Formats: sequence, structure tokens, C-alpha cells
Amino acid sequence: MPYIDLHTHRNYPEKERATLSIKNITLNHSEIISEADCSVGLHPWYINENTEHDLGLMVDALALSQVLAIGECGIDKNIATPLVDQQPVFDQQVGLAKTYRKPLIIHCVRAFQEIVGCLKKVNFSEAVVFHGYRKNWTLAQQLIDQGYYLSIGKHCLNGSQDELLENISLSHLFLETDTDTTVEIATLYRYVAQIRSIELEELKRVLYQNYKNVFNK
Repeated sequence: MPYIDLHTHRNYPEKERATLSIKNITLNHSEIISEADCSVGLHPWYINENTEHDLGLMVDALALSQVLAIGECGIDKNIATPLVDQQPVFDQQVGLAKTYRKPLIIHCVRAFQEIVGCLKKVNFSEAVVFHGYRKNWTLAQQLIDQGYYLSIGKHCLNGSQDELLENISLSHLFLETDTDTTVEIATLYRYVAQIRSIELEELKRVLYQNYKNVFNK
């Protein structure tokens, strides 16, 4: 049973089967589409005057079999770029995900209301994963109740999300390494398995099923 690294910037070995990964490709930051399974997105940090061109690149990319999702995309209220500039770029990517029936991998900082509002407005029905989730269990419950997935990274290792990990339905959970190069995905799995008092292989089985459900594998 493989590990799933839901959102990463690593280059796993091409024939690596111990870990299935979704490599993040930021099209508005001059990143090149991977030959491995990946997601493509316009990150709110890098919104610029080339958005229409970059959206064209995304449309071309969505024809490729290795492009499994759109993202990361989203809204970040901790950056200088105004919400009025971020929102339409996010909305357009949601529209593409709906048209092409692709899951969304979401970057969200202090903007859950705006993001969920957009998804509801267009009746978005594909899978949605909030990556790098580090908020509390109360908000997590609200997102899960709406059918969304949460992906947790290295920050959980300090115990800050034990309440969430103790209570979340594993059928809505993913784990990820994101940009971190110091922690292996297996370390995160072992930590969560310990918190849940379950066998590592059981955690791998459930998260692999989540992967198959989200990406139609």
C-alpha cells in the first residue's frame, strides 16, 4: 500500500511506487509542467498582468493525462495583493475545474468564507482539498460537513493539531510535505497513526482510498 503525498514540490523518483504524489506546478511562477502526476494552478502570491496568458497555459495543460487537479489556487489575506485582484483569478480557476471536472487544491489564508462562498455559488461538485490546513477543529468540522478534504503537513508534528487528528474522519484526511525537504511523508503517517492508535497500514489503506476517490484512480 503506497503513501500518498497529496501536495509536494519534491521530485520523487520516476519509478517510485512506495509514494504516490501530486506535484504542485505554479503556472504564474514560471514552473514547468511535470511528466509525473501533478496539479496546475495560479497561486495568489504571484498574480500579475499575465493572468489571461497563464489561464491559457492552464487550459492547454488540462488536456494532459498527468494533470490531475487544479491548484494550488485560492485567496490569501496576509499578502499585499488586494482581495479584489485575487478573487476573480480564483473564480476563473474554479470555473475551469468545474468545466474540466477536476478536483481543486486550495490555498486559503483567512479567507474560508470567501472561498466556500464561491464554491457554493457555482454549485461546485468535484472534490475540494484545503491543503496545508492548520486551523482549529471547529472550523475543520464545518469544512468536512460540506464534503471537503483537509491536507495536513509538517506543522502537526509539534502537537498543535492533535485535537483535529484525534477527531477527524480519516475519509476526509490527506497528508503532505509541501515545500518541506526535511520531513518524509512516512514520518507524518507514523505520527497520525500513533495519535489515532491504529496500525500504519490501516492509515495507508484509508488515505489511498481517499486518493482513488478524489482523482478517479
